[in-house]
Amino acid sequence: MATRSKVLQVFKQLHRTREKVFRGDEIALKAGREKINTEFKSNKSLTDADKIQELITIGVDSEILLRKTIVQAEFNEEENVYELKITPDTALEKNTIFDPFADLPVQRKGKRCSDKPT
Repeated sequence: MATRSKVLQVFKQLHRTREKVFRGDEIALKAGREKINTEFKSNKSLTDADKIQELITIGVDSEILLRKTIVQAEFNEEENVYELKITPDTALEKNTIFDPFADLPVQRKGKRCSDKPT
């Protein structure tokens, strides 16, 4: 019974995340709903506990991926730019400016395997 509740929990969490991530985009909302429902229905009759646990893990990982990596962009015609809708969950990387004068390690030029005598 615990497995069933975990499956339902992942199902509901995926739908909540879909609604949050794709808010305002009816096409993406519909496509996401259909994909989630199709995947869960196709595995409805599964009885192998290991396979079910594997699919639960995939569902949890998919939810995290959606929540942390998907951003929406809207075109602002007045300023001629795209504006991103970034949520607090969005994973951001630190962007640093490239320094063309930085001291980079020099790669050694040595013998290759093909240079060895036979």
